[in-house]
Amino acid sequence: MQRFINSTCLMAGLLPIAFIQLVQAQEIVNLIFDIQAQATTTGVDVQMKSLTDEPLLIQEYREGNTIIIEILDVDLGLPNDNNVILSAPDEAITTVEAEKVDRNVQIRITGKDNLPKVNIIQGDKILTLKAEAVSDFSQTQQYQEIPETIDLIVTATRKPDELRRIPRSVTVINRQQIEEQTALTEDLGTILGKLVPGFGPPSDRAFTASSLRGRNASILIDGVPLNVNNRDFDRELQTISPNAIERIEVLRGPSALYGGEATGGIINIITRRPTEESFVSTAEIGIDAALGELQGESFGNFLRYGISGKKDDFDFLIDLSRKDSGASFDAQGDRIPTIQGTDESETFNLLGKLGVQFDENQRLQFTANYFYDRRESPFISDPAVDDIEGRRKARALRVGTLEFPNGGGPQMDQNILLNLSYSHNDLWGSSLDTQIYYRDNVSRSDPRDRRPGAFGIFQGELNSQNWGTRFSVDTPVSPQFNILWGFDFDQETSSNTFNLFDGDIFDATNGKVNRLTEKRILVPAYDLNSLGLLAQVQWDVSENFTLSGGLRYENIKVSVGDYTTFFDDFIKGDSDTFDDFLFNVGASFNVTEEVTLFASFSQGFSVPDFGIVFGFPDPGFEVGQDVNITQPQKVNEFELGLRGNWNNIQASLSGFYNYSDFGSAFEFNNDTGFFDIVRAPERVYGIEATIDTQINDFWNLGGTFSWSDGEADLANDGNYLPLSSARISPIKFTAYVQNQTLPNWSNRLQATWIGDRSSAFDEGVDPSPVYSYFLLDLISSIKLGQGTLQIGIENLLDTFYFPLYSQRTQGFSNTFYSAGSGRTISVKYGISW
Repeated sequence: MQRFINSTCLMAGLLPIAFIQLVQAQEIVNLIFDIQAQATTTGVDVQMKSLTDEPLLIQEYREGNTIIIEILDVDLGLPNDNNVILSAPDEAITTVEAEKVDRNVQIRITGKDNLPKVNIIQGDKILTLKAEAVSDFSQTQQYQEIPETIDLIVTATRKPDELRRIPRSVTVINRQQIEEQTALTEDLGTILGKLVPGFGPPSDRAFTASSLRGRNASILIDGVPLNVNNRDFDRELQTISPNAIERIEVLRGPSALYGGEATGGIINIITRRPTEESFVSTAEIGIDAALGELQGESFGNFLRYGISGKKDDFDFLIDLSRKDSGASFDAQGDRIPTIQGTDESETFNLLGKLGVQFDENQRLQFTANYFYDRRESPFISDPAVDDIEGRRKARALRVGTLEFPNGGGPQMDQNILLNLSYSHNDLWGSSLDTQIYYRDNVSRSDPRDRRPGAFGIFQGELNSQNWGTRFSVDTPVSPQFNILWGFDFDQETSSNTFNLFDGDIFDATNGKVNRLTEKRILVPAYDLNSLGLLAQVQWDVSENFTLSGGLRYENIKVSVGDYTTFFDDFIKGDSDTFDDFLFNVGASFNVTEEVTLFASFSQGFSVPDFGIVFGFPDPGFEVGQDVNITQPQKVNEFELGLRGNWNNIQASLSGFYNYSDFGSAFEFNNDTGFFDIVRAPERVYGIEATIDTQINDFWNLGGTFSWSDGEADLANDGNYLPLSSARISPIKFTAYVQNQTLPNWSNRLQATWIGDRSSAFDEGVDPSPVYSYFLLDLISSIKLGQGTLQIGIENLLDTFYFPLYSQRTQGFSNTFYSAGSGRTISVKYGISW
């Protein structure tokens, strides 16, 4: 009852928002009150000043030799506020005109002989249009004859392309959305779970525990692969902080455009880009805490500082952040002892970029990102809960700061990424993009007590390095037909070592002292080389109909030297090679200007987790012979969908069906308490939908829907059983309502509902069923001075629940059955100058 009263009071406090909006609805208008035009060495700069530094909504289009820049939902506050003609001191640009049209302002820039080229720069209360005269009309073909906001996607085609021409389901999380969600959390998995259809709910743990459309996703940073074949650690989303990210593009469904592992889709994390201004500094500070009891140990803090600038042909960016996370508490006020958690950790991220623009077509850029996370907690998950029958919530046991005599250490993740890229937009009529990269990853788990099992008390350490290159050329054969061709090469080396600890000392100190007794190899160092050759074509059959398709040849080689397993079995080293051709075809058709229908067939390709293959081989195992174990899987998917983009509504609906004849299903092993990989035929299918609506200038609302299911023929006898909830997430709804309460104050309520799923448990596939839960968050953003104050309240209703991961793993140990975080608050203030 008390929780209901508290929640009612919180919601009642938000009711004045609607009243304020109604009172001031006719007064809230952004105003452009000053426009100046100045000559430059290349053309004309048009500079406008506005009342607020909120990003302006802009559309671009052309009429003959006139570029029209239309600024939406603003007023014009000049002496002649309906039509103002400015002098344009440049012979090639004849006029610059500002005109009020309905609720918008149009800036019309007219060239003498040809259409000008315009670069738009948005700054603090200043909008600058850099107009440049061009002599060749072909250079201005980027502008459309009709007003249209063009959203360019890179990941789906390996080159910038319009969303309406892509015959696949794509989700783009832009910088504004990332900043909004980091008011609640810095965890990328949680952000993706709340915004991306088909991506599973967050786990509150350091590893990537969620699948995409029931399968593995290929995770990239600027096209650099992060996936480690030894998936026992699954740390791909624990390699970069959100503040270093410009946007995230998610291609849902299998793809081979970037190589293997993308059987569920591609998550391409694109890093921040340097500013166009000469020098900009950004600083941010924040605190967060568990709001339920305001526990002192739950307080965390966040610091960030970044600089960026441009001088002549050079640009740069440096972004440094540090986060110190406090302890987590559930809605009952109990400390949460999350195994492999993200709480009570210290995280550093440093992003650096240096670029040089040789000319209008050539660019060279070097990117480096360093991520380090270390978790130290004086609490462990009390093993005594496993002695109590039935389902019991994990409970925290204070033992003091963990000690590691002789070796080992606290839970830790470190990732170093180096990337050198070069692009040429007009190389004998083609566009060239190439890069060379290197990544080094070290991950260490927390100590685990698996007695009386063979591992005893242990800690895993993963070492993984990979380097590679990508090369692609986009060649226009005709104005309507182009071909993208190239190759990828990647070499990965991985190993997994177990630190074994003294059990007597561990017991005597309640798990505080972990004295290293032996380092033993669980997975020997092995190499995984992949080479891919690709060709992708796109044909604009007409203005409204686009066909695309491609072929990729993938060759993968795995090799390992002689080694002795953890269980003292000798395995002779060898190598094996796998190759296959992968095909995709798709079509998009603009039924109307607002509605696009698309259909596609695509294939993905992945090899099994060789960490399991080499770490737990059957007697008599031979690397080059046991193809039934090591054989890759090819996933085939059919997808049909539509997208709608009206003036104030954006929506999508898609259905998919994918299958593989030799999949990698999970089956719970009651004897070991772990999931085994079973190679068996499997199929996955589902429906996904999104909607976003701008009701008026003050209210936005929308949400996503995801439903999927899947089965596997585990016995290969035609009898299909449900896939584990480790792969198939329950039905998921997300929804939000956003209000521009005042010109400088906005509020957003967002909800996530995860449904029940018991089919895998009923058939003995999962150790436990999954029960539904509902979460509500509040995000408030206020302009204060030159900066922005963000307030985020996660789990606003203080709901007591268990995340999906806790529920599906509870069957083999109650120590993993940890509750989700209760109501938490985060406050941040950021400023740029």
